[in-house]
Amino acid sequence: MNYLTDKHKQLSESQQSGLMKWFGQLPMDKKAVAIGLSLTVGISSAAMAWQGTSSDRIYFCVKTPKKTLVCQDKNNRPFRMTPFYWSQWKLEGMPTQIVRNPVMGVNGLVKATNPYKPFWAFGGFLGFALAGWMLRHCQDEEKQRAVFEDIAQKRDAAKAEMAARSELLESYRDVAIAEVQLQADLDLIANDRTVDIQKAEIYAHTEIEVTQMEATDAIFEAQTAGMTEQQKADYIKQLREMKTPYLQGSQTLQGTIDPNDKVTGADNQAIAPGDKYRWINNTIGYPTLIFGGMGAGKSWTTREIIWKKVQAGWNIVALDPHGTIVEWRGVRLITGYKEIAEFMQWYMDEMRQRYEDYRKSGMTEEQWTENLRASGKMLSVICEEFTTWTDNIVEPMPDDCEDEKWKPDPDFIGKWFRCAMTESRKQLMIPLFVAHDRTMEILAKAKGLSKLRDAALLEVELIATIDPITTEAKASGQGKIKLPGHGQWIDIELPKLDQKRIDFRLDRPVTSNEPPTIDKATLERIYELEFNLGNKAGDTQDEPNKLSPMAQKLYEYLTRTERIEADVREFKGNFKVNGERFTVEQIKGWMYEIVGTGLADWIAEGVIKLNQI
Repeated sequence: MNYLTDKHKQLSESQQSGLMKWFGQLPMDKKAVAIGLSLTVGISSAAMAWQGTSSDRIYFCVKTPKKTLVCQDKNNRPFRMTPFYWSQWKLEGMPTQIVRNPVMGVNGLVKATNPYKPFWAFGGFLGFALAGWMLRHCQDEEKQRAVFEDIAQKRDAAKAEMAARSELLESYRDVAIAEVQLQADLDLIANDRTVDIQKAEIYAHTEIEVTQMEATDAIFEAQTAGMTEQQKADYIKQLREMKTPYLQGSQTLQGTIDPNDKVTGADNQAIAPGDKYRWINNTIGYPTLIFGGMGAGKSWTTREIIWKKVQAGWNIVALDPHGTIVEWRGVRLITGYKEIAEFMQWYMDEMRQRYEDYRKSGMTEEQWTENLRASGKMLSVICEEFTTWTDNIVEPMPDDCEDEKWKPDPDFIGKWFRCAMTESRKQLMIPLFVAHDRTMEILAKAKGLSKLRDAALLEVELIATIDPITTEAKASGQGKIKLPGHGQWIDIELPKLDQKRIDFRLDRPVTSNEPPTIDKATLERIYELEFNLGNKAGDTQDEPNKLSPMAQKLYEYLTRTERIEADVREFKGNFKVNGERFTVEQIKGWMYEIVGTGLADWIAEGVIKLNQI
């Protein structure tokens, strides 16, 4: 046995007899024989102790007055006692009526049949005790052995598991090495192609510049034809001293055509009336927060900023929980908190996908941004009534999750807000938040992020005034702007507007009373944003007449139900796939595909007529 300390060894040996030490050294079969012998002795001694009597007995009777002998009590038990008590009774005065029973033994005396009965009993006790002691010793040793056996089994199981894991890791290592090698080859090929494209672009750009220089030289030769060398030198000197056609200092293009604007590099005190709204241009390319009290003019000002974004070529998605298509013509409107939550989830997925594509592209940041612009992927998300989102929007449940196991993330709004605020600019997915205040408790309840807000958001505060007559808040036309990362608030003047802009189509007036329609360009933009992300409209399908799987299921449902005219509002509740229902926007997207393949025609908003085949 392994002892912990010398004291432990001393105490253990002091509690153990020499017999048990000897017994512990015996092999298991001899231990079993010793235990068997001890049990045999115990059982035999007990059996011997059980038989016969251990002392002599004197049987006696009582003589009655009628001279009869009564030798038994009422229970038919004979009167008897040991010789010792018989002599004691005699000394103390035995009645004369007591006589020995002549029937029993010699003069009533019966000798003991088992005089060694106590010794046999002691021998039985000793045999059983010794057997129990040895069994206890064996049990203690068995417990110790069982511990080692258990450890040995666990050790063998662990070795087997480690061997299996090692084999799996080796297999995974081979696969991972193959994947890395393949990815390296692909990256190398992509890098070579990128270098070739960049070389071609540089050659083309150089050729264009050379051509422009040659054209400029030809124009200059034509302009100076017939001049002497001195006249040419004077003409060149005059061009260098002119402020036009080149802009110098703070001079603007407006200043070259507006006689009222005489701003030069030396005189920058006068600012043309049109320049005081230049702050709006800063809101196009930055994540922006517009806030202010009731009546400060947030909606009107926001729509003017959206109009500038539309003119700059941005795709607009308005997230307005209570908006209507009548006030958002020309842009994609998502209304309802559930639908907004689904778009938010798509937004974060698309952001991650764009960053992944950027990492694999081999482009610089400027080249990647220019590629997004050229692909028409500039996306601006307008977050109307952002103050109410945290109380009404919950994380949408993924398709592969069971209802009873789904627990929405309570920080879903906060995560989306941080993503849109910090990661959106490089991927041209710029948000514009409209709220009542700039505190982080109001902005998605993202406490502790005030420094991040100051560093990432361009903030515009709109100032309201109180009408002295109606005592109602109204827009003052004044505000303040703070650029990201700067602590200074700069006073600005808001555009003077006569009416609220509700139509953002480039070929339409500011307001319109006609029913909202969706032109082809907007349809393509909606399709690209919702169903064809990352591709051009013309590259969606290899075959023009091929429908996507969900559009095909919708078309089969319409033909199976023998519909000629299909109104999305009428059949939305009945159309489902594998028990799943869909939103109006999703069904409309598939209806656009059906119409695009020539299988149906639009006859009204949300209504198509199937062509007879």
